[in-house]
Amino acid sequence: MSTIVRIDDKMRARAPELIDALVRVHVAESEEEREAVFRFRYSVYVEELGRKLGNADHSRRRVHDEEDDKPYTDLLYTTDDHGALTGTIRIRHWDPGQVPRKDWEAFSMELFDGLEELGTAEAGRLMIKPDQRGQLGLVSMACALYQLNATDYKVDAAFLNCATGLVRHYRLLGFRTYAGRLVPTPDGIEVPLVLFPSDRDYLEQTGSFLAPFVDSFYGDGRKPRLDVARHAAVLDADSAPVEVEPAAVWGRVRRLRAAVNPRPRMLDSLTEETVRKFSEKGFLMKVPAGELLTEKGLAQQEIFVILDGTFEVYDDDRRLRLIGRGDVIGEIGFFGTSGRRTASVRAATDGEVLVLRRHFLDELREHDPACAAEILFELARALADRVSAT
Repeated sequence: MSTIVRIDDKMRARAPELIDALVRVHVAESEEEREAVFRFRYSVYVEELGRKLGNADHSRRRVHDEEDDKPYTDLLYTTDDHGALTGTIRIRHWDPGQVPRKDWEAFSMELFDGLEELGTAEAGRLMIKPDQRGQLGLVSMACALYQLNATDYKVDAAFLNCATGLVRHYRLLGFRTYAGRLVPTPDGIEVPLVLFPSDRDYLEQTGSFLAPFVDSFYGDGRKPRLDVARHAAVLDADSAPVEVEPAAVWGRVRRLRAAVNPRPRMLDSLTEETVRKFSEKGFLMKVPAGELLTEKGLAQQEIFVILDGTFEVYDDDRRLRLIGRGDVIGEIGFFGTSGRRTASVRAATDGEVLVLRRHFLDELREHDPACAAEILFELARALADRVSAT
């Protein structure tokens, strides 16, 4: 019989309708459960998304690494009515001062004053079965994980590295960007995020459904709330690799449109109102020279508009072209049925891109079809120009 995370009555009292609607979250303890998790990972990461994970075992069709077997690691999962997995997440949790050096460096934890004195965790390997996305699986695992972090694990700060297309989703949960280095992966750079479970003010500000649960576990004789203000310089730093605030994003894009540049650019072809709208839905990301932005074969439908710098498009060891300010990356994957990248892209110099999810166009088609049509036309033209140049 598998172990089920029983949601605390204090959480149910604060959000009864939400808690009663959640699906069960299990802790994988038996070898059979753990193998089911590893095989589920393969079906999503490798077969669906085409991710190039270093520990994918293609002969056994499983994704597993040594961190899965550490004493500080737990694997959570959800199932359907027939017991088949519908989602999973891995949580690695450390007592104060016990974060492995590689993780300390990967998440730039040295930037947070006094973090070595706090309980710390990393959430990763989160995936949901395609036909279950947008339902309660993610919410259920987030609630279970929040309770475990606050009680069993005694976590003050939880980190994750996030694929570019999911930054806004995790921000809605209460994760926030900070001045840490981007995290390189075999599939391209990802964005480091941090969540402070006791920071009710920020959770409420972002509209996170986790906000009501803070008072169940923190303050008033319970675990002390973290003084997040001491980390303000890291959380609000201008040196952060991403900028998500709509006003700042629009200001940067508007300055680019005003700059003198003889090269034709997609941003020049769109009306100011259209550019403002999709600027509000995207975010800026600074890409250091030499970093991989995206990898060939990856199922990823984000669009990157280059605001600064030069990027190299290549296929294996063959350079296909150099692209720069105003050029678009990802229009083929955007329009393609599979959404697969047809080439890899790496920053040849320090650069900056505007990241846009395909979903924002789906929203525009519903609420502002004229604006959506304008953007689609320019993307199609960029694609046609790219094809005719090859």
